[in-house]
Amino acid sequence: MQAGSSCPVQFDHHAAAFAADPWTPLRVLRETCPVAYTESHGGFWIITSYAEIREIASDDIRFSSAKGLTIPDKTNPSQRSIPAEVDPPDFLAFRRILHPMLSPAAVDRLTPVIERFVHATIDSFIEDGQCDFVHDLADPLPAMTTLYKLGLPVDLWREFSEPLHKVIFLRHDSPEREGVPEQLQAITRLLYETIAARRESPRDDMISYLIGCEVNGRPVTDLEVKEMVYLTIQGGFDTTGSAISNALIQLHRDRDARQRLIDDPELLPTAVEEFLRYEAPQLALARTANVDATIGDKEIRAGDRLLLVWASGNRDADVFDNPDEFQLDRFPNRHMTFGLGAHRCLGSNLARRQMELALRGVLKRLPDYELDLDNARRAETVGIVYGMYSLPATFSRGQRWFR
Repeated sequence: MQAGSSCPVQFDHHAAAFAADPWTPLRVLRETCPVAYTESHGGFWIITSYAEIREIASDDIRFSSAKGLTIPDKTNPSQRSIPAEVDPPDFLAFRRILHPMLSPAAVDRLTPVIERFVHATIDSFIEDGQCDFVHDLADPLPAMTTLYKLGLPVDLWREFSEPLHKVIFLRHDSPEREGVPEQLQAITRLLYETIAARRESPRDDMISYLIGCEVNGRPVTDLEVKEMVYLTIQGGFDTTGSAISNALIQLHRDRDARQRLIDDPELLPTAVEEFLRYEAPQLALARTANVDATIGDKEIRAGDRLLLVWASGNRDADVFDNPDEFQLDRFPNRHMTFGLGAHRCLGSNLARRQMELALRGVLKRLPDYELDLDNARRAETVGIVYGMYSLPATFSRGQRWFR
C-alpha cells in the first residue's frame, strides 16, 4: 500500500527501547496520530485510540483475525490458534465449545485448586526470605492451573512454562532460546499422545470434554483439539503471570495502595481491574483488513495489517480520567485488556481469579516484600506480552502452610 498522508512513523513494538518505555511513544501517537503507519515488519497500521480500537475489534466482517494476530506473523504459519484465529461463522461454533470450560461457574469450581497452588508455591520459598516472583510464583501458578484444568500432569509445569516463557519474552536471535524449538515439539507430541489416550479412555478433564464435542455437526478433529488446547496454554501462562508481576511492581512503588489492600482485601477485585488497565499484560494484537475502510481520517486498504494496541486504549483520556495515574478504586473501569467484541478473551474470568488469589496470598504471607528492581529483568520484547522475565524479591521469613 502507499502510505501517502498516512502519518508514517518510526515504530517497532519489538524494539528494546520500546520495551523499556512503551508509554511515552504510545501517548505521543495517541495524541498526535492515533491511526499511524509504519514500514516496520513489512508495514502495518498502529491503532492507539480507544474509539478506533473498539471499532475495529468489534467488526469481524471488515477486519479478520484468521490471518494472524501477531506482527510479524508467527514463525509456524500452519499453526492456527482456535478459536482466536478463526472468523465467523466457524469462530462462534468453536467459542460455544470452549465457553462452559471457562465460564464464571467453572472458575468458581476451580478456585480451591488455585488457592492450593498459590500457597504451595509460596511454601516453596517462604522459609528462604527471598525468591524470584516471576520464576517462583507468576510462572508456576498459571501453568499449574492450566495444566490441571486440561488434565495434563501438573508436575510438568516447568517443561511447558520455560520454553513458552522464552518464546514470548526473548528476541528471536537470543542465545537463550537455544533448544526451544525441540522443547516445543516435545510439548506438541505430548498433546497428541494425550489426545489419543483420552479417545481410548476419557477422563473428567478438559481434553476429554473437547474430544467429545462437535462443530457444525461433525466431531472435532485431533488437530482442532490440539489447537484449542495450545491456545489455552498460550493464553493462560504468560499473560496471567505478567499481570501478577506487574501488579506486584505497582504495589512495591505505591505503598499506600499496598497497605489499603492488606487492611481491606475485599478491595482486591476492583484493584485487579485497575492493575489490568494500568499495565495491560497483553500489549496488542493484530487484525487484517478484508475490505477497503476508513478508520479515523485514514484510508485502510484490503489486505493491510493493523495492530490494535489495547494498552494504549487503556490510557485514552477520552475514556479514563487521569489515565496515567494508578487509582486503586477506579470505577467504572472499561479497560480493553481482554479485547473487545466477539473475540474477547475467553479466559478473562480465570485470569482475574488467579490474579486476585495470588495477590491475596502475597499480601497475607509476604506483606513486607521488597523488590530488587536494579537486578530485575524486563522482557526483551513486549510486542505481545508486557511483563517481566525476572523479578527478585526479599521478605521476612515465614512458615510453610503445608508439609
